[in-house]
Amino acid sequence: MNSYYITGIILSRENIGEKDRLVVFLTKERGKLKAVARSSRRISSKMAGSLEPFNLVRCWIHIGRTFDIIKGVEIIRTFPNIIKDIDLYLYTSRIVEFTQSIVQENEETLDVFKLLLGTLSAINDYGNINSIGIFFWLNILTLAGYKMRLDRCVCGGEKIVGFSPSMGGVICSNCMMKTTDVMLLSNPALTLLREYATIRLSEAIKREIPKDLLAEVENIIANFRIYHTNIRLKSEEVTI
Repeated sequence: MNSYYITGIILSRENIGEKDRLVVFLTKERGKLKAVARSSRRISSKMAGSLEPFNLVRCWIHIGRTFDIIKGVEIIRTFPNIIKDIDLYLYTSRIVEFTQSIVQENEETLDVFKLLLGTLSAINDYGNINSIGIFFWLNILTLAGYKMRLDRCVCGGEKIVGFSPSMGGVICSNCMMKTTDVMLLSNPALTLLREYATIRLSEAIKREIPKDLLAEVENIIANFRIYHTNIRLKSEEVTI
């Protein structure tokens, strides 16, 4: 079999040579996949407008020597509200960049595909990036094997007083003496983290998070993410 079809979300693309592009997909069938779109940078190319970041597409791909070759593209869904809103675009770029970094090629990632597609759809349709974002980060980290311990102290202590990225979750006063990366954790933040670790995306869409609480929770998640994945996002460096 010299060719195959995929349904995928376009994570990124880069120019190669004078007229080609290397496109990275998160696919439903094959996980993360790289393929070349030949002559796609030409104005006359039929694929030029289809291979845009975030698009959900169906592609016919021919098996090649170094990279497989994209022979045809059909757009299934675009996310126009994300593209035209700079705040939504920048936040979505962080989500997509992290997904591309955390997922390995030739790895089964159907749950990640469903999570990313659901997140893109929710951001595009509802725009509630704060609540949807918390939902995404907790779930993508869990799927990647980095689940926060939130139900009780990581060492079994009784009263929770803080959070430690290196220890993997919430900690008691005894654990505070065993680590140097203790983060204060308010009761509202702990409650929110516990709720978002179990709720559905359809519930997260509707929720509003106070700014102070959002800042605390985002800081905890970011420190946990960076410690365990060692991934620092280029898109986080962009400010407006």
